[in-house]
Amino acid sequence: MKNQLSQLLHIAYLSYDKQGQIISLSDVAERMLGLKPGDLLSQKLVFIDEDFAELNLDEILFDPIFDQIELGISIDNSSVTWVRLYSFRQDDQYYLRLEPIEELISVRRLNKQLAIRDPHTGLLYRDAFINKIKEQPHQGTICCVRICNFQRISEVWNIGVANLVFMEILARFQGEFDKGIFSKHSSDCYCVFIPNTVPLNIETLYKQLNEPFNFNGNSFYSNVSLGYYKEQPSDDHELSLNKAEMATFDALSDHNRLVEFKETLARQIERQNKIETGLRSALYQDNLADSFEVVFQPIHDTKTERLIGAECLMRWELDGQPIPPTEFIPIIESTGEINKLTLFTLSQINKLKSLLAQEHIEARQFRFAINISVVEILDVNFTARLLQALERLSLNPAKIKLELTESALIDNFNYINEILQKLQSEGLMISIDDFGTGYSSLSYLCKLHFDEIKIDRAFVTHVVSDGKMQSLFNSIVSLAKNLDKPLVAEGIEQLDQMIYAKAKGVEYIQGYYYSKPLNITDFVEYVVADKSSYLHFEE
Repeated sequence: MKNQLSQLLHIAYLSYDKQGQIISLSDVAERMLGLKPGDLLSQKLVFIDEDFAELNLDEILFDPIFDQIELGISIDNSSVTWVRLYSFRQDDQYYLRLEPIEELISVRRLNKQLAIRDPHTGLLYRDAFINKIKEQPHQGTICCVRICNFQRISEVWNIGVANLVFMEILARFQGEFDKGIFSKHSSDCYCVFIPNTVPLNIETLYKQLNEPFNFNGNSFYSNVSLGYYKEQPSDDHELSLNKAEMATFDALSDHNRLVEFKETLARQIERQNKIETGLRSALYQDNLADSFEVVFQPIHDTKTERLIGAECLMRWELDGQPIPPTEFIPIIESTGEINKLTLFTLSQINKLKSLLAQEHIEARQFRFAINISVVEILDVNFTARLLQALERLSLNPAKIKLELTESALIDNFNYINEILQKLQSEGLMISIDDFGTGYSSLSYLCKLHFDEIKIDRAFVTHVVSDGKMQSLFNSIVSLAKNLDKPLVAEGIEQLDQMIYAKAKGVEYIQGYYYSKPLNITDFVEYVVADKSSYLHFEE
């Protein structure tokens, strides 16, 4: 009985009449609200919701449409007490029971705040950012700032230092544009809306963001990319933000780190999305030959001019239009499905072997080069998968040459080098493709396990007429001779180019001087036409 009385004494309640005058209230309610019998509620109280919008007092006091309601009570327009109200009526009196919910409201408001702002930087999240700039009376410039070396700083130092770098770059922007609206985009990127009424020199800002700075005696170079879009009067802010983001990602793919969004970029992205969609559909067909084609570009010996093999090149069309491999291969690499094209290429070599056999030509006399992505080599199952495919297709590993671009070898060098050595031990030949464009050092080349150097066409096109290009070409030839590696020159289109390459000691050439890349049927005809091409090889 004492416990029940004690609980009643701690209940906050009050009763009032039809005029809203307090008839009675508990001690707890009196202390909570500072009211007393005889006070008029309409003169003392204001009810508000969690967004601090005023509620209709009469609906809550005299015409309650709730069993319970949560609200704030402001007494004399001063402090706010957050309560849960329970209302009921008996005869001519109204009763309210009040249950304090200060802690609950505090938690809700904190969660709402966390949903709006990043707790570490105080920056708005995307939706809140868009809502905020929609309230602005003017259009503006939307900038996306990305710290390109954020991950590198995090790996070398730690994530705490990387976050300090982020805050430093943010502070530089905020210091210059205190009227800007800032948003957290990701761990290494933030976005800013600058009204048109605020002067903006984007080039100066970009330079300031990229100035070096120091933390604890250590110097840091921020390596910032900045994409931006200047809004037009009729622009939608959310679409404008998307355009600034597009410009930022375009900056990451180019050496130019300051990029303004142009409609041509949107068309490029639309094209890329279309290509990605088409590729995903093509890669999951049962028969890749329905979408992809392997063509063969002949490779000739410079001494005899005889055919010694071919480079296998991938071709793909979208809506009847050819898409350059430089566009679709990187997309396939990003999907992780590039191995499908490698296995498909091997199957086409096997098909070519059968077609040549019908012409009484031994395909084993030729070596076929296929391009290998570094993405494949980094797959731990690559070597086993490749060797299994060669065995299944009865292809001699010694007649397969794997071409890798020079730049692909720089990262993960030790691991890739081990894989190359393993592949060589199985009889495969390793060729360094596009040599001279990847900036690899001589120390890398001395350690690398490879069999051949392929000179990029950039050094061939003007080699006859350009003295500087001749010097570069001759240097590559000299390097190959010193390393005791044979050379292939690609892109040979003119007789004088072929004569020059041969005179300098290049062993093999490919290019339009002999032939463009040929489909499988035309390549068979090409081999047949070169009647002695398969007779000069030793078994």
